[in-house]
Amino acid sequence: MSFVTWGNQAVADRVSIFQFLARRAGASVAITTDDRFVALSVLLAQHPKSGHSINGNANRRKLVVPRFPFVMVYALELDVVRILRVIHTARKVAASYSQTKAINSNKKAQTEV
Repeated sequence: MSFVTWGNQAVADRVSIFQFLARRAGASVAITTDDRFVALSVLLAQHPKSGHSINGNANRRKLVVPRFPFVMVYALELDVVRILRVIHTARKVAASYSQTKAINSNKKAQTEV
């Protein structure tokens, strides 16, 4: 079993999605959607390779949220599943992954200095 963490951007994505859905569709829809994200994070803890690899990188993966128009982008790091983004399927996943990768590279470079 892996340990699951939510990256800052993934948390911000969840908050944004929740707020949008609560305004547009009501609190019950927002809660149901967020509950699905949490349930999938539990699934990823048990089965970290459930999602599909992104651009052939086995450590960067995406998991489609069934019956919801979202994709969870995550990274496998030893025994940790790090959820990087929760993205609406109307957005381009590859572009969001590239932005997350660039942000993580900048953070790593800053800590190495």
